[in-house]
Amino acid sequence: MAVFKSTPLTTGWEFKQVGAVGVPEWEDGFLTVAQFPTNVHVDLMKHNKIPDPYIGLNEYHVQWVGEQKWLYKTQFHTEMDSSHEQGRKYIIRFEGLDTFATVSLNGHNILESDNMHRTYRVDIADTIQKGANTLEILFDVPLVRGQKLLEKYGHHTVQFNGFTEKSRVFVRKAQYHYGWNWGPELTTCGPWRPIVLEEYSTKISDLSFRINVDKDKETALVKVAAETEGCNADDTIRLTITDPTGKATGKAAMLFVHENAANYTVDIQDAQLWWPIGYGRQPLYTVSAELLRNVRQIRVCVHSMTKRIGLREAKLVIRPLKDAPGTSFFIQVNCVPIYTNGSNWCPADHFVPRVSADRYRTQLGLLAEGNQNTVRVWAGGIFEEDIFYDICDELGLLVWQDFLFACAAYPAHKSFIQNITAEVEDNVSRLRHHPSIVVWNGNNEDYLFAELFKTNYDITDKDPENWLKSTFPARYIYEIILPGLCKRLIPDSNYHPGSPWGGESFNDPLVGDTHRWEVWHYLLPWQKYPELKSRFISEFGMASLPHLKTIESYLVGSPASERHPHSRTVDEHNKEHQHERKIATYLVENFKYTYDLEDYIYITQLNQAEAMTCALRSWRREWQGEGKEYCGGALIWQFNSTWQVTSKALVDYYNRPKMAYFTVKRDMAPITIGIARTEVKTPRLKHTRCFVDRESKVQGWATNMELSNIQLLLSLQVFALSTGQVVFSKDRICELPPNSSSNLFEISLSELEIEKKNEPLIVSARLLDPSNNTVIARCTNWPQPYRYLHMPQAMLQIRAENGRIFVKTEDVPVKGLLLYVDDVDSVKFDDNCLDLVPGDEQVITVKGLGNQKLLVRYYGMGKE
Repeated sequence: MAVFKSTPLTTGWEFKQVGAVGVPEWEDGFLTVAQFPTNVHVDLMKHNKIPDPYIGLNEYHVQWVGEQKWLYKTQFHTEMDSSHEQGRKYIIRFEGLDTFATVSLNGHNILESDNMHRTYRVDIADTIQKGANTLEILFDVPLVRGQKLLEKYGHHTVQFNGFTEKSRVFVRKAQYHYGWNWGPELTTCGPWRPIVLEEYSTKISDLSFRINVDKDKETALVKVAAETEGCNADDTIRLTITDPTGKATGKAAMLFVHENAANYTVDIQDAQLWWPIGYGRQPLYTVSAELLRNVRQIRVCVHSMTKRIGLREAKLVIRPLKDAPGTSFFIQVNCVPIYTNGSNWCPADHFVPRVSADRYRTQLGLLAEGNQNTVRVWAGGIFEEDIFYDICDELGLLVWQDFLFACAAYPAHKSFIQNITAEVEDNVSRLRHHPSIVVWNGNNEDYLFAELFKTNYDITDKDPENWLKSTFPARYIYEIILPGLCKRLIPDSNYHPGSPWGGESFNDPLVGDTHRWEVWHYLLPWQKYPELKSRFISEFGMASLPHLKTIESYLVGSPASERHPHSRTVDEHNKEHQHERKIATYLVENFKYTYDLEDYIYITQLNQAEAMTCALRSWRREWQGEGKEYCGGALIWQFNSTWQVTSKALVDYYNRPKMAYFTVKRDMAPITIGIARTEVKTPRLKHTRCFVDRESKVQGWATNMELSNIQLLLSLQVFALSTGQVVFSKDRICELPPNSSSNLFEISLSELEIEKKNEPLIVSARLLDPSNNTVIARCTNWPQPYRYLHMPQAMLQIRAENGRIFVKTEDVPVKGLLLYVDDVDSVKFDDNCLDLVPGDEQVITVKGLGNQKLLVRYYGMGKE
């Protein structure tokens, strides 16, 4: 008897345009695809039918592509045998069709697809034939189909934001394809994920797991559920579980299949628990199931399935705080509270089929190396590829997974709910075994838009039938449909209705999570970040230009005049609404700078780095121990870029870290130190404006995210900026309690004689290992705004030897020292964007430097 056979249909694919609209008729016939899976823009570029949309202003020259129909086809061969007449099944599995597609096999329509995010399994037993088979997929125009749905449903049921194309909310397509404030408007289509032919009589459909760990006893109870298709009464499943070393945890279990299901529970002793990065190891167990059928008295394996799991428990902890209003909001893994350091994730390329496993590994590796422990997969993108979550499992990165509803008021009519129900079932079933996924989130900012755009959303109305009649009907999806699906498919998971969500409004700082866009979108100074406290910040950010070579990559073919920060081409590679005003405001408030392109890149990146540091250090300070988790984490918007763009990303399209990547890395380290400077004004008289005493105070604190007490040496110094003279110095041993922040010191700068001479004072605080004086963490605090400071030129001493760079200033403090080389992609620095003070040599590990010339830039260098 034939076993299960799986054949990826990857070869022989061709494509062509069908029924040209607004452009000349297609005369070339079918052309070969560039790759498979693929999309139409990638294929057209291969044949020079369109220019690269990422270069120059080409995005606007290729808009016609998204408003045409495209036909893809291939041929595959089969050898039919007698088993075909005995009930052998022939299934084509479409793992991703983007988006409206009519599929035919040998001239017979077999599928009408309308959801990019679904997996379709089509029985083709009646249409497949021996020998050659022709498979064709006609992709319709998402814009046209979406606008027809808008005409049908939109005028009564949904109010829209004006952010992107209105009709996108009716189309189950990656929402960023319609343009976003960091990405191009390039509406794709095509077979974007694999297409596979399956031949079988019976198979294992899925393996799912429920895991309960006892951390103290070091045991784990694992419940395995196997779902099958086409099983006979005497079919069995042989189940084995191997530990991370490959050793079996016990004897293989033989399970009888009843009504296409089999269940098994195993108690694993000496369980190796899976931990987030920074808290322990990430051991993965392998569960293998073999479906056995009795053939002539011999048990034959006809199909098998293997999945890797991690033994862990994860909870979203929402509970009252000891001495503050509201509730906590943080992730707990294996009974250990985890402060969430991380970023939001957008697709790694606008054209997702081009993203390789190596690219995923590089980007997620950068995130993990940057001391981040969490990545939020944002709702306007996709449910990511399997390899993405595999890598997160291996690295110990926690995943906050959004369902795919972003920045709008979505419909909730019957057919839409049926469609998204199937979408959720497909993807949750595919991903639920990954230990890295710890939160499932209903949407991104839809409650925010419901309030801001004046739908008749009433948070006090608890009648779901009323929600369906309102202009925010998707509340029914987020509070009824999705939690119901999660309860059925992943009963031990953590579901959160939206982001931001909780409390009396969409952005309640005391309940749930918030998006802190008062800075940037509403132009509040980033120095106000410490005042924007909330229980969990799932979005905040500051934009900057990418690396010079990244900009030059899209200026290819442009005139020299476009090599300017305010040229049209550079401007069009910044999709943020009113970005000119926003960037200009933050720069003019804080810095002196020029419009030389390299200097402008540097100053925008320094501004971003300073803003992120201000936010991260102050919010982490609010993690103060059990019952005092006043802030449970912060997720930066965003980590990566989909193309060459000015954005809030920490790493640009070519995986070139911006300066903020390095400051964030330091701010998210297990042990950090922070400093805040405040001015206290005290009137000498009851009625006065001029007789006022001003006292400049500096407070310092440290955060220890390790799980034990640590004793370190605190070294505190104050320097005069103009001379580098030490005007205050104090050392003492301090004890840092585990998994919390604690206050370290408070000093008054006004008590220093030199401060009265209006000399700018730089405060430096370091934490050192007292046994060997190794610096564990450091922080400097400067008077602001930086534009008021006269920055003296520093005497730098920089030497490189044996893969390390030694950097120090001989005389005066230095702000924002950037080390770089011309061949940017050949060298990897483990630290950068440094503040230097005299007497504190800093050491950077570097790879690939060789004999390249080391270049430097710092704030105020060569200007005064």
